[in-house]
Amino acid sequence: MCQSKNVRPRGTDSAKVIQVIETISIRGIGTDTDPVRAVKQFWNFEGKLLAESDPFICEE
Repeated sequence: MCQSKNVRPRGTDSAKVIQVIETISIRGIGTDTDPVRAVKQFWNFEGKLLAESDPFICEE
């Protein structure tokens, strides 16, 4: 699990329910540096990638 020590949540300013397309793809070649894993991607209806959730990638 990725956790940044610099994140300071302050609450939610806005929230709404929207429709997106969720895809799940297998990625990786099965090595220690590139393990096989399921990657979720979220797309709008125009085909624009909105977000990606890759359990191996930990952004600092």
